[in-house]
Amino acid sequence: MPIRLRPTYVIEHVRDINLEELKDEGIKALIFDLDNTLMAPKAGEFCVEISEWINLIKNDFKIAILSNNSDFKYIEKVKNIADYPVYGSAKKPFKKAALKIIKELDVLPSQCAMIGDRPLTDILVGIRLRMITILVDPLIKKQESKIVQILRKLERIFIKEPNK
Repeated sequence: MPIRLRPTYVIEHVRDINLEELKDEGIKALIFDLDNTLMAPKAGEFCVEISEWINLIKNDFKIAILSNNSDFKYIEKVKNIADYPVYGSAKKPFKKAALKIIKELDVLPSQCAMIGDRPLTDILVGIRLRMITILVDPLIKKQESKIVQILRKLERIFIKEPNK
């Protein structure tokens, strides 16, 4: 049976996530992609709005970052500014690193939402683990290389209507 790439929700920005709706659905943990979801690629710091928003949501949800970025120094820099788990070299859409975070957060996959900007990595790992999935627009679109812009368009061809 083919895997569908339809995220549960499609929104513009992480701050547009309906947190009350997620709570009503039993979500206790939010697992975020890093680059182009929470911060500009290779920025190594959160913008003020994202930082303030994360500090607010930590009262209601467990938080973690799951990134495919394999730059050890960059991931360490992010770990130094985050007071929640940050994992690099995740190899999404493979499930191993996501399962490790879920276990560390002491929740079930069904109690997690996976949030990211890439259907073939972020959304697919969430779907494979039967999590709520939230596809966001990338923070930085116009500065991406042409090949990345083309790949993003191709990925989104497979997404028609979100499930909800």
